[in-house]
Amino acid sequence: MTDSGSFDLTRHEGEEGFRLEEWRRNVGGHVSLDLSTAGPSAHSVVVLSWNVWIGRGTLAQVILNLRNGEYAGLGADPDLPLVVLVQEAFRSDASIRPVQDGRVGRVLVAGLAAQEDIVEAAERLGMNLRYAPSMRNGATQSDRGNAILSTLPLFDAQAIELPLVLQRRVAVTSAIMLGDTRVRLISAHLDPRGPPGHKWLGAAGRAQQAQHLCSSVSDDTVILGADLNLGRGRYERTWQILKDADFTFGVPPSIPRWRHTYHALPRLVLDYVMVRDRAGIIREAHVHRLDEDPRDRGARVFGSDHHPLLGQVRLKLKAEESL
Repeated sequence: MTDSGSFDLTRHEGEEGFRLEEWRRNVGGHVSLDLSTAGPSAHSVVVLSWNVWIGRGTLAQVILNLRNGEYAGLGADPDLPLVVLVQEAFRSDASIRPVQDGRVGRVLVAGLAAQEDIVEAAERLGMNLRYAPSMRNGATQSDRGNAILSTLPLFDAQAIELPLVLQRRVAVTSAIMLGDTRVRLISAHLDPRGPPGHKWLGAAGRAQQAQHLCSSVSDDTVILGADLNLGRGRYERTWQILKDADFTFGVPPSIPRWRHTYHALPRLVLDYVMVRDRAGIIREAHVHRLDEDPRDRGARVFGSDHHPLLGQVRLKLKAEESL
């Protein structure tokens, strides 16, 4: 079932809302697909988070590889439920007006590679989908935004419009059940740059966006997959905002071993899978970077300019919670 009005958008109003309206009218509707109604009862979930570079990443194939057990050695047991947090998902359908009228996202690499439609990918894989567009792709009748794919039922979905910095950004959030525990999922993408006059490649704007996102999500147990675009890494205020909101990279807290997740130049760590565990029910949360080439060579990684991040989040059993 496809329903373009099945989850709400939290909008900005006032002067900022007026400026955002120029972006809103150029995108299509939200997409909600419910294709996988019964998921296995489990206390663990495999998490894939990936910026697929406006649909150029071979998302469906990577997911099929996961399902075939290719990454079982990294904890991605193909029998476990799977959630995929996607940034720069690509979508083209009739809900997008044929001719642009307002602000659009730049497309500097048009025609470089085939683009995989997130709705078609979900249908091919038989996965549940929540997709919210952020911006139109230039003059083409397509848009891009954030998405959540899941083999588990998705509920209580919401699109969160972030403060406008350079381009319109809309985070997508939804909930799943692991056993009898409600877990909130978030897919988000912060701005890489700021408008003229912003220092540190838009660091102030990213901090504003992160603060708004954190204040919009109150759940105790959260999995966040995001392209945070932290040009200055953990020296940026955004990192402290996430830390103050009880987000951590892993359980136990850890520091990534890799030096970059953005595969183009300059090579930076921009992508993260983070968890919030206010109830103390997460037993483990580990994250790995996926490399297409064992030596990390080549112009692209599975078609994208970002590495996918693969993790597993494991909740405590009831007996462990009482210890």
